[in-house]
Amino acid sequence: MTNLREPVVHVVLLNWNGWRDTLECIRSLERMEYRNWRAIVVDNGSTDDSVDQIRRVCPEVPILETGKNLGFAAGNNVGIRQALKMSAEYVFVLNNDAIVFPDTVAQLVQFAEQHPDAALMSPKIHRHEAYKEWPVRRQLDLWTVLCAFSPLRRLVTRFPLWYKRFYYTGSEPALVYFLPGSALFFRASTFDVVGLFDENTFLDFEELIIAEKVRAAGYFAYFVPQAGVRHKGSASGSKLRARRYIENARSEGYFLSRYVSLSRGSVWVIKFVRFMTYGLRALRYKNYRQHFSEFASVLLSGNSAHLSQPNDRRA
Repeated sequence: MTNLREPVVHVVLLNWNGWRDTLECIRSLERMEYRNWRAIVVDNGSTDDSVDQIRRVCPEVPILETGKNLGFAAGNNVGIRQALKMSAEYVFVLNNDAIVFPDTVAQLVQFAEQHPDAALMSPKIHRHEAYKEWPVRRQLDLWTVLCAFSPLRRLVTRFPLWYKRFYYTGSEPALVYFLPGSALFFRASTFDVVGLFDENTFLDFEELIIAEKVRAAGYFAYFVPQAGVRHKGSASGSKLRARRYIENARSEGYFLSRYVSLSRGSVWVIKFVRFMTYGLRALRYKNYRQHFSEFASVLLSGNSAHLSQPNDRRA
């Protein structure tokens, strides 16, 4: 029976051709200690039988069908709007290929109730390549972008004294600048002040943008390592290959131009690193060679319009 003294938490799961992962995630939610939660599945234009499969196994879970792939930001916004209409007190935007630990939501709610300045929180993300989802402790400058959000992070993470300058990996809750996007826990009232995810990105950098919006409104983002989530990692995005990388570059360009104040020289250094990275991949993979001109156009144009994908949404 639901404990009415527990704040109501709505968990938004974005599904795109990944019903097996979504069902596994829902099963993990059902094993949680926390009972006053509701799941909302947003089917983001799946072309398989995701809706039928999820509805067959979990008929009690509402499924919102977008009809086309809106991307991460716009797709999750569909679920967030529904959660707010249903009087959610907290909204947990969770990747559908994540598994929550039994005390995850209980720990997040407990922390939030004790810290009224916490607008955005994240649990510790457990995955094979853990460094990919460490929270970033520093405000963005050129070195932080290169060492935390470019391929250079593979080198940085080999040296603890160096990576601790950029990432927070401690065992106690801490104020941070950016949280991994696979598990974002919001105080619902935050959306009334900062708005929803910026839909000018189709894929990637949404978590950085929302964190900037939270800080601009005078609120804070916290890492809460007592809560935990196991993340398989980019289950849907990995299917896009070169297009995923191109869309990442497009979102980065939009983020840096709209939300971060960097010098023109710093921006061109970041573009050069991204160009070299794509070029090395193009030497190895045909798929990257096939889209090289498209990538170069995105990198040089700085245009924030979404690249053309089947069933995508243009801002």
